[in-house]
Amino acid sequence: MKKVLSRLAGATVVAGLLSTSGALVLASTNASLVGTWSKTPVQVTNLVGIWTNQIKSVLTIASVDGQTGGISAAHQEALTFAIAGKGEVACDVEAATERPEAAWLDLLGKERLELASRLSYFLWSSMPDDALLAVADRGKLAQPKALAAQVRRMLLDPKSHALVENFGGQWLQVRKLESVKPDRKRFPEFDEYLRLSMQRETEMFFESIVREDRSILDFIDANYTYLNERLARFYNVPDVQGAEFRKVSFATEAHRGGLLGQASVLTVSSYANRTSPVLRGKWVLENLVGAPPPPPPPDVPNLDEAKIGLSSSMREQLEQHRKNAICASCHTRMDPLGFGLENFDAIGAWRTNDGLFPINASGTLPDGRSFDGPQGLESILKAQPDAFAECLTRKLLIYALGRGLEPDDDPTVKQIVKDVAADNYRFSSLILGIVKSEPFQNRRRENER
Repeated sequence: MKKVLSRLAGATVVAGLLSTSGALVLASTNASLVGTWSKTPVQVTNLVGIWTNQIKSVLTIASVDGQTGGISAAHQEALTFAIAGKGEVACDVEAATERPEAAWLDLLGKERLELASRLSYFLWSSMPDDALLAVADRGKLAQPKALAAQVRRMLLDPKSHALVENFGGQWLQVRKLESVKPDRKRFPEFDEYLRLSMQRETEMFFESIVREDRSILDFIDANYTYLNERLARFYNVPDVQGAEFRKVSFATEAHRGGLLGQASVLTVSSYANRTSPVLRGKWVLENLVGAPPPPPPPDVPNLDEAKIGLSSSMREQLEQHRKNAICASCHTRMDPLGFGLENFDAIGAWRTNDGLFPINASGTLPDGRSFDGPQGLESILKAQPDAFAECLTRKLLIYALGRGLEPDDDPTVKQIVKDVAADNYRFSSLILGIVKSEPFQNRRRENER
């Protein structure tokens, strides 16, 4: 490990890497301090001594190869980590301000490197690379064309997998897949290999939309996915052999396609022993429509589990449940959406019966629109593309800003959705809309609180 050390003292800034071998790589506004030192320079001995007693937080990062004499890299690492809020910058009393990091940034480039750091942590969950820092250092990152070029470059970089893994895992809730434990008696085919295959399918599908700059509407009804032999066999998709994942296209009448046909999503929105139209409907409302239902009222009676599939169907049980007026207001929104996915069992396998009862996958929404099955549900969702675009914009903006949205963020969201729609809903348009937005470009609000 190496510790990034930063210090603001009067007019002198020292940024350094303390290596495991004991060498100290320093960058500073004082040219006489710049270099790689086997011992701490006399000029900063007292400074470091005072600093280590006063500092509230020392920034710790993973070891970076090649940092033996890279003064520029040392300087950049210390700066970008300070900007990214990974620790606090220690200051002399005489140099202290209400925001010590503001003084640090004023001396070393201010918004230019701050924007580079923010962009890098948004898309890569990591520090900026040399190419991004070079553009920022020249003051060009604020220019729309240069910013767009960097965003597209970064989305094509393998490091953008962090966006898929971190944001995708949060948005789609597929991180829950690691801990789900389907009933082994009911679903003996579910094993660790299938679990990993389910998760990999969703990651590669998301990644294809990012890397190929596809329409975000593909999340709803794409006619392709990524399968290995194990998952293809589970989906009853022929002619896929071997452990390697590959792109597989579906016929128009296929049941799969889009997120709602993927076993990862279907599994995390089910119970261990059965499907739940309520959980799946809630998942759709939260993650594709952007209209989450309120929490259930207390003391709501549970369904009669023993009867489901034997003496009554799931639909009949929920119809009884909706007779309670308190429950009906939310269930009339959730249940029809979940019914559209009832042909998928609790781990995402296709079925035509639930126990002794044939599946009825039709649904009627509160506004009177009707559909049948997963494809019908996808058509309903895609008929209102801006609703999905706004839902995804809000979730991605929250992720990018690291805070919840407020009413005065609404104009920003509306403008991003408008611009994304004008560009055929391309994924890069959504990212560019966010990074060009006022909340992302100028994150004063968090510091004003």
